[in-house]
Amino acid sequence: MNINVDFAEAAGGKGFPRSLGTFLLNPCFHAVALFRLSALLYRCHLEPLAKIVWCLNRMLYHVDLDYKAKLAPGFRLVHGLGVVIGAGVVSEGPLTVYQGVTIGGSHGRHREDGRGGVFWQPQFGSNVIVYTNSCIFGPIYVGDGAIVKAARIVTKDVGPGDKI
Repeated sequence: MNINVDFAEAAGGKGFPRSLGTFLLNPCFHAVALFRLSALLYRCHLEPLAKIVWCLNRMLYHVDLDYKAKLAPGFRLVHGLGVVIGAGVVSEGPLTVYQGVTIGGSHGRHREDGRGGVFWQPQFGSNVIVYTNSCIFGPIYVGDGAIVKAARIVTKDVGPGDKI
């Protein structure tokens, strides 16, 4: 289950007291849990309920994690205030996002994904880190292990392991 992997990432493998503290007191983990709940409700064709949970997440934790985004297990927010992730965003593996990050937006552009499909918002490989106040826009691919440094605006593909 996705939330179990998300919890393990948030707790950082620090033993029971740290894990209990994360479960009870970590607002970033709570925001991810609410995102997972809204995404589950959407997949169960309960979109009005998904929107209510999404709205609650925005009001309580000041994050806009669209329930239509497909974020792989291991998604982690670090100081998540002001994070925006759009509906068409996809991650193939763990994704770590810091505060103030915006991911999405296509300005109406689309692109083939090489598998017969089309995407319009960023797609991420595994183990990608996006640091503070970065913006990632358009139908681009960010490769496995890539690091997007703070305050970057990314509109072109990022190769595996690149640090931009």
